[in-house]
Amino acid sequence: MEFLLLFWEYFKIGLFTIGGGYAMLPMVKQIVLEHGWIENTQLISFIGISESTPGPFAINLATFVGMEVGRAQAEGTMGIILGFVGSAIATFAVVLPSLVIIMIVMRLFAKFNNNFYVQNALVGIRPVVVGLILSAVLTIGFAVFFPKLDFGNLSADGFSQFNWVSLLMFVAMFVVSRIKFKGKKMHPIVLIVSSAVLGIVVFGAFGVVE
Repeated sequence: MEFLLLFWEYFKIGLFTIGGGYAMLPMVKQIVLEHGWIENTQLISFIGISESTPGPFAINLATFVGMEVGRAQAEGTMGIILGFVGSAIATFAVVLPSLVIIMIVMRLFAKFNNNFYVQNALVGIRPVVVGLILSAVLTIGFAVFFPKLDFGNLSADGFSQFNWVSLLMFVAMFVVSRIKFKGKKMHPIVLIVSSAVLGIVVFGAFGVVE
């Protein structure tokens, strides 16, 4: 039953999310936290891993969440097996709507490419996509810089702890990303690896608490 629910929820995410992986985050967060599949801190970690690993961000995130849901169903070897099953279900469910829609669009593209209503509908969708992506950025940002903040129960205590270390790391990586070396900016892969190493050193080796 849990796998059926996982398929249905991720099918809806894939069907109703427009604008790519980051626009998908608000819906993903609402669903996974509502069902108690993972904690908010785990979601933030999965987002970082999904962005850093090869492949589309949204699919990677669905795979990680599905694996966590599957592993929670049993312990030991069976938990590992169910983890793979869960990851396959969530991944398939999130890409299925896009696959079907793309196949339909390819058949009708020539006919509707210059259609007045289609073009204006796409123009209307753009600001919504920007809003969804901005929502995802703010959600992740607040979760990183204010670890105690809970949007479901806002209070002054949530803003009492500010993660200065993460802010300094963010500023440092942002500045480095804008600097050109011999006319070229640093490659994103180098930035990702550098950030990972810096995080290990700062939060691991030196024991800095978030």
